[in-house]
Amino acid sequence: MTNGEIWRTVPSAPDLLVSSEGRVMLAPYRGPMPKGGERSYGGTPTFGVWNKQDARFIIVVRGTTYKVARLVAEAFHGPAPFDRAVVMHLDENAANNRADNLAWGTQRENLNAPGFLEYCRGRTGDRHPVAVGKRRRARS
Repeated sequence: MTNGEIWRTVPSAPDLLVSSEGRVMLAPYRGPMPKGGERSYGGTPTFGVWNKQDARFIIVVRGTTYKVARLVAEAFHGPAPFDRAVVMHLDENAANNRADNLAWGTQRENLNAPGFLEYCRGRTGDRHPVAVGKRRRARS
């Protein structure tokens, strides 16, 4: 584990530990083997799995899918302050789940982030991908 990395338990998922660096791990525990003896489980840190469809890191534990950013925000910034609160990435990079890069906010605040607004402006009017494709097809 990295120096300066702080590990905390997630209140809504007590069997998960998250770090200030955005890593997640299942709390270590021991379970019985079918023919006697014990086996250890968990204890291996991971950043999760990149979910390409949603463009975020997730982790699946015992059949439940968790968003890594939400787990880190809950552990380091407390539970969601109001109903329907979203986790915002302050640098607008969904892959950066460090605790100091996350904050609770509203969906409106998240959609008014400068980078997202610039992305939207680049896809309107004549710059929309469909309009660009039509112009290319008309020239050929």
